Amino acid sequence: MKKRIKKKVGLVAVCIGAGFLMTVIIPIWGWIIAAGAGLIYCGWYLIECHK
Repeated sequence: MKKRIKKKVGLVAVCIGAGFLMTVIIPIWGWIIAAGAGLIYCGWYLIECHK
């Protein structure tokens, strides 16, 4: 009986951890990538305009 409860508590902890990862950490990396892409685009635009 105790083994079963430990298994369920572990599963709940894993689900909470995965949910935290998917809602907090992954979107932050998405914003960093989007900002980097925007800066690269601005750089290319400035290079093309000042030739």
